[in-house]
Amino acid sequence: MKGRPAIAVSQAAKAAKAPRPRRGRPLDAAKHERIVAAATEAFLDFGFKAASMDLVAQRAGVSKMTVYTHFKSKEALFGAIIDGLAGRLVTQIKRFAVGDMAPEAAMRQFGRMYLELALATSSLALHRVVIAESARAPALGQLIYQNGPRQIVGSLADFLARQRSLRLPDPRLAAEQFLGMVLGHNQLQLLLNARPATEVRANIDRIVDHAVAIFLNGARAAS
Repeated sequence: MKGRPAIAVSQAAKAAKAPRPRRGRPLDAAKHERIVAAATEAFLDFGFKAASMDLVAQRAGVSKMTVYTHFKSKEALFGAIIDGLAGRLVTQIKRFAVGDMAPEAAMRQFGRMYLELALATSSLALHRVVIAESARAPALGQLIYQNGPRQIVGSLADFLARQRSLRLPDPRLAAEQFLGMVLGHNQLQLLLNARPATEVRANIDRIVDHAVAIFLNGARAAS
């Protein structure tokens, strides 16, 4: 459809990591990194539509022509940035492992880490951008979901499935519902600027403790 350019997310990931091979003079790796860093800030600050290639060039300290030498289009650059951010999510999620901890301690730790990640300034900015652009480029939203929320839910579901003290016929659904309780209206309040971020983040422990208590009280196997 005209006016809805496709963004090749998987291919763009390679472009974000290293300059594309070309005939003749190789691309400057340092400039490539500066462009990627500047574009990441610009897209998260202003969104895809408002962040111009002129702005990216200005922030990177290079010419607009240099930006287009490294990335053939704004869509290719944006796709590379989203791929890079998705990769960072995977790295962060690896910290969520709770091993064989007791259910209450594990869920407190898991819930706290999840809420801290969800309420981080960078996560909120990424959420706004992906929501705004996913209708135009569905692959972006799918990529972030597969590399972020889906993996977090899967990790918690695997842990819950091993807990014989809990009555959970559907561990994955239980994981989704627990994380939904933890998230509550907190992320929404920050996305809509309806409440000071410092105030919301200061209550993370209380929010998580409350969700864990409700969840476990409903999931304990009858004695």
